[in-house]
Amino acid sequence: MKKTSLAIIIFLFFLTGSVVAQAIGFEKDEAEIKTIVEGMEAQEIDVKKWSLYSKEMISNNDRSFEEITKLLQTQFRHYKWSDERADGKLHKATGIFFNKKIKAVEKLQILSTDTNGQKQSYILYELSGEGSGKNWTKIYEYAQAQSFDIFHENPTIFTCVNGQLDDKMSSVLHLKVNDLLKQFNAVPVEQLKEKQFVSVSARTSDWNHEIPTDKGSMNIQIALRGAGLGDNTSVTVGTPIITSEY
Repeated sequence: MKKTSLAIIIFLFFLTGSVVAQAIGFEKDEAEIKTIVEGMEAQEIDVKKWSLYSKEMISNNDRSFEEITKLLQTQFRHYKWSDERADGKLHKATGIFFNKKIKAVEKLQILSTDTNGQKQSYILYELSGEGSGKNWTKIYEYAQAQSFDIFHENPTIFTCVNGQLDDKMSSVLHLKVNDLLKQFNAVPVEQLKEKQFVSVSARTSDWNHEIPTDKGSMNIQIALRGAGLGDNTSVTVGTPIITSEY
């Protein structure tokens, strides 16, 4: 009897540990946009724009581009839809909706390309907005729920935040990127440094997911661009990579 009780206790201990570990992992993913925004603001960067982005390739064994487009347009009929075609090589259906509850723009795209006879199709979802002071947990959970509703699985959610640094000296770029690396406990993997532009791909142990590069795994990317004399410096931080232009 004692052996049975002991076995049950040990089993419950490992089960609890597993649940806690999963919860911790979820919190770390969930906190990424919050961590990035707060980290940028700690470095006196004025947050201007943010986005959460997910995508999935459509397999040739799945429904056709037209069938998937019709299905999503029906499911998201409250979106405003447009259709774009170019030279028989590109077909893109785009739906846009302004979500008043969270004051953010939702964009859903079904994209099909033909490159040298090789056809590829994707579904892309983006939730984006402006400014700071948001309920980042609520926003992330919403993006995650919408992604699951579209893809029927939990895809990687790419986080991207853009801001401005009120400092017009080009020499600050190289100093500030080092400050940001320290802020996010990140170690550089690859770097590109020019007079008016700095880009660093790095790895931080604060987040779980990683993507491989030729020089090692990375899960955060930082870019700073000086706009010239008299203009502010643009700062972009993304995980696992930056998905917007910088």
